[in-house]
Amino acid sequence: MATRLSRFSLLLAAAALLCACGAPAATPTASPTALPAPATPAPAAAQRASARDAALDYVRARYGAGAPPAGLAWTEQRATPSGLVGGEMYTYTAGDWLIALSYPVVMPELTVYTVKMANGATGFSWEGQVDAGGNVIEGEQLLLHALQVALTHAQAQYGGEAPPAGLPWASERITAAGMVGGETYRFTAGDWQVTITYPVVPPDQRVFNVTIQNPVTGFMWVGQVDANGNVLEAG
Repeated sequence: MATRLSRFSLLLAAAALLCACGAPAATPTASPTALPAPATPAPAAAQRASARDAALDYVRARYGAGAPPAGLAWTEQRATPSGLVGGEMYTYTAGDWLIALSYPVVMPELTVYTVKMANGATGFSWEGQVDAGGNVIEGEQLLLHALQVALTHAQAQYGGEAPPAGLPWASERITAAGMVGGETYRFTAGDWQVTITYPVVPPDQRVFNVTIQNPVTGFMWVGQVDANGNVLEAG
């Protein structure tokens, strides 16, 4: 009896071994591969486009047919000079149109974009600022106001030593190449020269630093004009 049981056990073991050897190897189940998340534009890119479009809407409303038409396909290109820290510059092109947009790297809600728009074929050009809320101001409006306030103050305080009223001032932008976050302009009339510098910040926070001088007479006045037209003479 024991012999028969032993043989039966051996047969069971051999059958199990044969089944194991003949069974196909199990193929491991592949783990599902996670698909990459769809790319979303960086917030900065969307904010730049919004500032550009706000400037375009403003220019179209004010200058009509001279402005870039709606529906243009703009191509963006980063144009920040190598080594520039604290600011960014981008250009947008569409046909003969070129838009240059620059801004300091600050908190988004404090960002003010300087926008320059030009068409070499038609000669159209425009410059202004767009704040984080999409408000547009033409570049020369506050600048010319600050110039006039400073000149009026100097005339009231210094009489004949100051520049006389009614001079034909010629303006020139002399901001250093690659400079982001600030602007410098020079106004000249005969022997008189006025230099105005200001940070690119929201218009209601802007303070203009003004220097009025005449190298022939030796007159010089240095002061500030804030966004409300208040004057502060330098100490």
